[in-house]
Amino acid sequence: MPYSETTLKAIPNDQAGVFLLSLDCEGLWGMADSPRTVDSGVINDASLADAYDFILATLTKNGLTATAAFVTAFAVERESLQECIHEIRELARLNPTWFRCIMRALETGSMNGWRGVKLHDSFAMSGMEMAWHGATHLPLSDETSVESVTLELEIACRLFDALDYRPRTIIFPRNEIGHLDLLRKAGFENFRESPGKGIANRVLALVSELNVASKCSHETPLLACREWGAAAAGSFLNWPSGMRRLIPISITTQRWKSILMDAATHGGIAHMWFHPHNLITAPAMRLSFEEIIRFAGQLVKSGDLQNLTIAECLRRSPL
Repeated sequence: MPYSETTLKAIPNDQAGVFLLSLDCEGLWGMADSPRTVDSGVINDASLADAYDFILATLTKNGLTATAAFVTAFAVERESLQECIHEIRELARLNPTWFRCIMRALETGSMNGWRGVKLHDSFAMSGMEMAWHGATHLPLSDETSVESVTLELEIACRLFDALDYRPRTIIFPRNEIGHLDLLRKAGFENFRESPGKGIANRVLALVSELNVASKCSHETPLLACREWGAAAAGSFLNWPSGMRRLIPISITTQRWKSILMDAATHGGIAHMWFHPHNLITAPAMRLSFEEIIRFAGQLVKSGDLQNLTIAECLRRSPL
C-alpha cells in the first residue's frame, strides 16, 4: 500500500525519530581474500568513483548526511602506505591469506580499485562523520591476534596524521567485533553493533526483506561494556544480487518507507547501511536508494524526522 507523503505532526526534538545512514567504504581492500573478485576488474577506480559520486549527489540533493567509515589504506596515497610498508609486511606474515592480493598490488603498483583518496576527500568535505573501517580491513574479531590488531592500530595512527583527523567511531570490518579494550585505549569511543552471523541470521534477514510493514528500531543506544557507545546494527539495504535479486525494487522501497514512517510517527531509529561498491555489482540498487533517500529527505525537511550520524545519535541519547 502506498504511503502518504504529507507532513506529520512533529514530535519533540529529543524524542523525534532518526534516520541514520552508515557506509562501509573499502574498495578492493574489503575483498582482499577473494582473488577472483579482485582479478575480475569490475571494482576499479572508475566504477568506484561513479558509485561514490552517485551516493554523494543523492544525499546532497536531499539535504542528508551519513557516517562514512573508510578503510584507512583506501583513503591515502600509495606513498603514505609505503611509509608503513614494514608494518604491512609484518601483517602479511601473520595473515598471509588476507594480504596476498594486497602485497601484489603494493609491490607492482597496480592500485586500480585500491585507491579512494578523492572519494574520501569528497565525502569528508561534504561534512559527513568520517569513521574508521580498519587500517587494511583485516577483521578485528577476537580470533585475530593481539599482535595483528596492534599493527593495524600502528598503521592507522600514522595514516591518520596524513588525513589530518582522528576518527572516534568504528564500523568493524566484516561486522566482526572484538578487542574492545585495546581499541578503547587507542581512543575510539563508538561502534556499530553487528547484525549477527550464521545461516539462521541470513535466512531471517532475507525473509525480513519481504515485509513491507517493517518497523524501525526502538532500542535506545546504550553505553556498552568497557565504556563504549553502541549504535544499533541497523538494516542492510537490499543488494539485488544472487537470491536477493528476486526481491522487487518496489518491495524494498515500500519496506524502507514503512521503517521511516514508523520512526517519524513513533520515534526510534531507522538505520540503513551498505557498501558503496554494492551499487557496482548490483546497479538496480541505485533505484531503491534514490527513492528511499528522497522520501527520508522529505521527512527530515518537514521536521518529522532527524538525520543524525552515529556519533550525533549517541551524543543525543542518555547513555
